Amino acid sequence: MTRIVDAYLEHARVWYFFNGGEESIYLTSADWMERNLHRRIEVAFPVYSEPLKRQIVDILNIQLADNQSAVWVDENLNNQFKHNNRPPLRAQLAIYEYLKKSTGQ
Repeated sequence: MTRIVDAYLEHARVWYFFNGGEESIYLTSADWMERNLHRRIEVAFPVYSEPLKRQIVDILNIQLADNQSAVWVDENLNNQFKHNNRPPLRAQLAIYEYLKKSTGQ
């Protein structure tokens, strides 16, 4: 699991499946914390719009490429920074620029 801690509090709850060449994307309210699954109603729904799917995948790829604010969370809940030899990328800033460009601003 990747966790990004930066200027904005985000809870991206996206399920992305790619099985047998077929892509499925769902958005969900659930954060899958044990304390929330028994006392709340959570919802998940499929995304059918192809342009919206592309935008969601683009944003997921930006988040996965973050090497400044992101950490890997392992099975023991240890955090390891994702620093690498690639050019620095902060997902929140890159997503802001991506959305600004996609709206023609």
